[in-house]
Amino acid sequence: MNTEAQVAPNESVTSSNSFGGIPMTTFKNIELINGLPGFEDLHAFVLGDLEGYEPFCALQSLDEPDISMLVIEAKLLPIWKNIEIPPRELQILEVDKSEDSEQFIILRINHNTQEFTGNIKAPIVFNPKSGAGNQVILDNANLSVEHPMNNQIS
Repeated sequence: MNTEAQVAPNESVTSSNSFGGIPMTTFKNIELINGLPGFEDLHAFVLGDLEGYEPFCALQSLDEPDISMLVIEAKLLPIWKNIEIPPRELQILEVDKSEDSEQFIILRINHNTQEFTGNIKAPIVFNPKSGAGNQVILDNANLSVEHPMNNQIS
């Protein structure tokens, strides 16, 4: 694990790290309990704002710095206002209610159409006080792993 990039879970720092050449600032450490599908062995991540590209953020592995994903806060999406994180998932993260957690959506860009999609079926949910997080698969048939994102960010 890269100890130079570590901060306390509720502490923020400014760094000169980058995501595809875009400077990342204001970091938060996240310890993903189960890793992510395809990256189950990676648990230590840092969430950083992308300077000049707000509201986008990067979720970067501290275990494998070449592994990073573009994410956005779920609360910025109109569809998210009607979605609740199941209580059992919040309990795992030691969070009392959904509003006390932070949720992020992993984004993808289709290089042919230049359109973004977001995985709203499986947000990354974390406790901002402890830094513990998990990717939660929501049991809702109306949610998609490739939700169209263009014109969806408020």
